[in-house]
Amino acid sequence: MDKDTKVQVMSESEQMLLWYQVNKFYSAEARALDEEDYVSWFNMLAEDLQYWMPVRESLFRKDEKPDSTKNMNHYNESFQSLQLRVARLHSGAAWSEDPRTRYRHLISNVEVEVGEKSGELKVLSNTLVYRNRLEREEYWLVAKREDVLRQVGGSFKVVKRKITPDFSCLLSKNLNVFL
Repeated sequence: MDKDTKVQVMSESEQMLLWYQVNKFYSAEARALDEEDYVSWFNMLAEDLQYWMPVRESLFRKDEKPDSTKNMNHYNESFQSLQLRVARLHSGAAWSEDPRTRYRHLISNVEVEVGEKSGELKVLSNTLVYRNRLEREEYWLVAKREDVLRQVGGSFKVVKRKITPDFSCLLSKNLNVFL
């Protein structure tokens, strides 16, 4: 049975419930990131996580190639490396975060599909992250997200996240935000 057949087997009510549950999960994740509640956020991530954001290039259409983790990346992280990034924020050595940056994560256009493995979902979404620091530093980060979510108990864990930014040149002074 292929993915299209599996989706067709689900009733419209079941599809709507699954979509609602994924959106509720994403809202809780956004709140955790906005509030820097990294304990809650790490509980939403699988320990075998791949968290990846390739650098975008502005190329002619004929020169475009698929993204690869072997090329330059803003992020190519694991669960453990993300934990090290967060630990640095709380170490006192992250001077660029004192005073802290304020964030607002918005997730939209969520599409849920049956994943390749049993118990997993493929989820496409868009994210808009507003950043404000000090009085005048203000940035908007816009990206497409491609996630694999694993169903665990009554919730989900992010197993894989590919973040495809719309920007090819990062205009902010740093990228100390998780999308």
